[in-house]
Amino acid sequence: GATVPAPQFVPPEPIRRPAARARSRRVLLAEDNVVNIEVAKAMLESLGLEAHGARNGEDALRAVRSGEYAAVLMDCQMPVMDGFAATAAIRRDEREAGRERCLPIIAITANALQGDREACLAAGMDDYLSKPFTQQQLAAVIGRWIPLPLAATVHHDDQPPRLPPESVEVIQRDVINHVALENIRALSRERGDALVQQVIAAYVDDTPQQLRSLREAIAGDDSGSVRKVAHTLKSASANVGAQKLAQLCKEMEHLGRADTTEGANVILTDMEQEFQAVRHSLSEILEKEM
Repeated sequence: GATVPAPQFVPPEPIRRPAARARSRRVLLAEDNVVNIEVAKAMLESLGLEAHGARNGEDALRAVRSGEYAAVLMDCQMPVMDGFAATAAIRRDEREAGRERCLPIIAITANALQGDREACLAAGMDDYLSKPFTQQQLAAVIGRWIPLPLAATVHHDDQPPRLPPESVEVIQRDVINHVALENIRALSRERGDALVQQVIAAYVDDTPQQLRSLREAIAGDDSGSVRKVAHTLKSASANVGAQKLAQLCKEMEHLGRADTTEGANVILTDMEQEFQAVRHSLSEILEKEM
């Protein structure tokens, strides 16, 4: 007999949605980190879309059940219910209501691993973005699924703004890569400065709690939580240009992935020290801006 080929999880061909589906400009942004929410919201708004946030998969599921969205950006790693489970539930709802699969769900993950892409598509997601992503990358992916009112404005500078070297102050070594903050500023012509201040404030406010959660997870030998918290803090740190801290988060995340907390305390101490330097640098940047 003929053998049936194994199904390949490839994203469906990008289909231009019929105009009836595209009535809504509302995009649901399911993401648990305040810094990432601020940045992604600004990116979506700069594309002419309206962004609504959900802090975990359960909230996302509730939002989809009660409102109409043009698309969902679904972070894979969230507390309470992760993005995979939330997507599976949304697809189940569609099937039970006898509707075709019509809501585009785009996975967001901080791991650009081949296996992750397969897992996302197998869970019923349509497309994939790995963090940190640029506004251009977001526009390219989301534009496959819904019309972008302001897509034309994205391409006014495909290169992220590069600062002349003399304008970057050296505080011992550069604790903050200013290009990351300039990229955030460039997202909004009117509100760029306010947006940078908002993102910095959210990061400085939220990170101590993330570090405390890591300390508790390490003390409880909970490698799963170590991986999740490190993963979240990694992308938030990359968003504000705290590159060394993001790298330390990556090392911590690898320990969690390897199902161990051995050596985690040493990395955590480095992270806490680095955060003090980051907080100091970000405060100086804010003072100059005020």
